[in-house]
Amino acid sequence: MGDLRGAVIEGAVQRIRPKVMTVCAILFGLLPIMWSPTTQAGADVMKRIAAPMIGGVVTSAILELLLYPVIYVFWRRHSLPRETRDIMEVSSIVPVTTATAGNAEKRRSLNIILALLIVGVIAVGGFIAWKKLYPSAALSTGVTAKPFATQTVNGLTVTLSVPEGQLRNADNAVLIAFRDANGQLVDTGTVKLDLDMNMPGMVMHAAGAVAPTGTPGQYRAKINPGMAGDWKAKLGYQGPQGTGQATFTINVKP
Repeated sequence: MGDLRGAVIEGAVQRIRPKVMTVCAILFGLLPIMWSPTTQAGADVMKRIAAPMIGGVVTSAILELLLYPVIYVFWRRHSLPRETRDIMEVSSIVPVTTATAGNAEKRRSLNIILALLIVGVIAVGGFIAWKKLYPSAALSTGVTAKPFATQTVNGLTVTLSVPEGQLRNADNAVLIAFRDANGQLVDTGTVKLDLDMNMPGMVMHAAGAVAPTGTPGQYRAKINPGMAGDWKAKLGYQGPQGTGQATFTINVKP
């Protein structure tokens, strides 16, 4: 049992340096992709590829250095003879020498530092990925949305707003508001938002995922046009205020 633990500890320690070097090399190569502006060609696609790779390499480091050695020890100890396990369990109760205790304390400190480092990398990577891939959270964190389109449908004024003040070729968090003639928010039931762009031989289409915000008359939509340029937006609703649809042109910036 002692030989088993010693072999596992030695193997885990020898894997720290190559594993940390591998993780750092991959992170240093992928993090610039997460920080790249959306105006760069293919950046919005590469960010979706880089985010799970960052999470995967960090998770694999935690599993390989901290969890797999422990799991292996518990698994292999059952294959040892019962007498050997009893002897090792009894011997493990005997007080260790000062030198052994000092070495164990050093290893414990190194493990704590490594764990904190990995947790820090996960936190930073997760925050960056959240900010880049889920901008719709801005609407739920009190960020002011700026109107970029207004239409009147069946006596209702429809306003579309985004934090940046204009749609971009990325994930957009759109706030949709319906107001009556008195400027009061009114509930319109089910709302649908679609974007279309006519191109030679084909039609580009983007559908927005619309959901209520909790405030009657306000809806939150997440939509990614997929291409910059002039788009035809179609906004429809069906509910307490009847059925209505508006069509207007919007410009999507890179």
